[in-house]
Amino acid sequence: MATSEETHQTFGETIQRLRREHKLTQRDLAAELGIDFTYLSKLENDRGERPSEKLVRELAPRLGADPEELLALAGRVPGELGKRAQTDLTFARLLRRLPSMSEPELRKIYRQAKLDQPSK
Repeated sequence: MATSEETHQTFGETIQRLRREHKLTQRDLAAELGIDFTYLSKLENDRGERPSEKLVRELAPRLGADPEELLALAGRVPGELGKRAQTDLTFARLLRRLPSMSEPELRKIYRQAKLDQPSK
């Protein structure tokens, strides 16, 4: 279970912490992923462009992380959401309303979708 400090980490802080826990250097991990270590350094320092979904999904198992959690921290949402929103107006409205929903409203949606409550 994540500690309070871990749940408030950025994508970069999280992957840096996990890399260190696995006793990997930036160069070693970057080589395994087929990326330049300077790019990995930028990711760990939350600089530059967000990583691709593909890279995050390759990174997660190497660091023993939940890919969905890392994708969320990286600010990546599935492309299927946009496609669905283009053809389903009600779904598009829901997506636009989600950020302004109250905690009780969100908890109700989480329960109905049978999702675990996010820890705070």
